[in-house]
Amino acid sequence: MNTKKTLFFSTYNTLHTLPSAQLWIGNHTHILETVELFLQKLLCNNNNCATCITCLQIREKQHHAIMWLHPEKNYTIDQLDDLFTALSFQLQPNEHFFFILQKADYLTTACANKLLKSIEEPPTGYHFILLAEQIEQILPTIRSRCITHTFNNSYLLQNNNPIFECFTTKAITSDQFSRTIDTTPINERESIELLTQIIHYWLIIYQQKIQTNEISQVSALITKLQQAQLHPPMPGSCTLFWRNLYLQVHKELLSITQTPL
Repeated sequence: MNTKKTLFFSTYNTLHTLPSAQLWIGNHTHILETVELFLQKLLCNNNNCATCITCLQIREKQHHAIMWLHPEKNYTIDQLDDLFTALSFQLQPNEHFFFILQKADYLTTACANKLLKSIEEPPTGYHFILLAEQIEQILPTIRSRCITHTFNNSYLLQNNNPIFECFTTKAITSDQFSRTIDTTPINERESIELLTQIIHYWLIIYQQKIQTNEISQVSALITKLQQAQLHPPMPGSCTLFWRNLYLQVHKELLSITQTPL
């Protein structure tokens, strides 16, 4: 565990020191794993043993004192109904309940506005933890009501998604990529997120190679990827989007990945 995360956990190591509303910014998979560990440290009676029923229920998202919310695309008002129903119940003294809003950057303006009062002044014992990758997508009114923590994004260099690997570390032919994309389900929102991560990867590589001969090839690759960001896939066109993009950047990818990064 890195120093920053250790300091964060030690700052909020009891339920009595926990802010009522937090906003965590970072890669979704990473901060989701981190919030599970965080909740285990708070709720497990055996110091986050990872094996007791409490720890298992948290990992399986079945714990009675935690409500996990995850949008299919953008959040809708209907998806928040269970949250507001739960908030209507008064907790017992020293009882605590957590709302974990995954992908909080998918909150629509209407949903965010409806949450404002509850996030600002939740009933005693209730806590909000909002998880997001893009802080600029969170309304300032929400941000101002939360304690914000940003987690290191260096792990973005490691992503097991087959498409990510094909655009970063795995040199394959166009035909091989076509077979990969045909067997890798991905929607429009996921495509946008994945492309952002791929660009982030190559921006880091660009900084590493700034004094090497490959710098121009990496720069050309980044330019093409950023151009693709301006024209994201339309509904139902993700497979075609990725296939065409791979054809556009295959030459640069092959050249760069033939040399150890």
